[in-house]
Amino acid sequence: MIGLNPNQNTYTLPTHTSDVLEATIRTSQRQLGGTPASLPGGVAANAFDGNTATACTQNAPNGNISYDYGVGNTRFIQMFGIQSNVTINYTIVFEYSNDAIAWTNLDSVEIQSYPIGQIIWFVVPVPVLGRSFRIRETGGSTLNVQEIYFNTTLNDTIITRISRSEYISLPVKNQTGKPTSFWLNRQITPVIYLWPTPVAPYNNLFITTTSMVQDLGRLTNLTPIPQRFYEAICACLAVKLAIKYKPNMDLIAILKAEAKESFSIAAAEDTEKVPLRIYGDYNSGWASS
Repeated sequence: MIGLNPNQNTYTLPTHTSDVLEATIRTSQRQLGGTPASLPGGVAANAFDGNTATACTQNAPNGNISYDYGVGNTRFIQMFGIQSNVTINYTIVFEYSNDAIAWTNLDSVEIQSYPIGQIIWFVVPVPVLGRSFRIRETGGSTLNVQEIYFNTTLNDTIITRISRSEYISLPVKNQTGKPTSFWLNRQITPVIYLWPTPVAPYNNLFITTTSMVQDLGRLTNLTPIPQRFYEAICACLAVKLAIKYKPNMDLIAILKAEAKESFSIAAAEDTEKVPLRIYGDYNSGWASS
């Protein structure tokens, strides 16, 4: 998930991203109307005022920032977002309470970077009704955040992919509205271009991607691929080794045929077993899935 900023239509994807398979624009509603709190220190209201020029800056590590909707009031929080005031690593736990005293874990997020000013979103695995919600740092960092979002009413709308030529032909590339399409510029560091340029409340881009295989590093490391491709990668590696160390054309031809067959078997297995559906896409003609 990538947090979208109003009037910004380009977003850098992680360097390891190879391609984008599907993309949707996600809308959600921020739940306010409660009482914020911050421990230790910090002005809690700054994290919920919608103003990125203010921040809730705590004065000690491993603190928490909470939001209480009051006695008799509950919310069904499905997604939460954190917009940091500094570029820093956090290790976050997301919790809820029905009395603002005893807290129960809803989600744990491993240590990761939170770039300054960028909303990092998380979907709650199993949402529950609660009176109070909070984020809590557990990795030794001090919370310093511009905004915290506790959101409900998630809604995804698929957006279609267009070519570079189609994007270039758009007369007004900074036209604002609900994004309906995207162009992926597949450079070393890929960049995705949205059109129209998003405005509130289109605050999240939800994408599925393919990634490049990581380097093995040490020879004792495991290859980061599914087990069904082990035979294929061994067969392909045999071809490369034969070309380098035993350049016998007959042998190489045999190994190439075996590698092709091994990969074809793995690739045929690497498909979704779902019914064929044909639907009309009024943006780009007929498509199938």
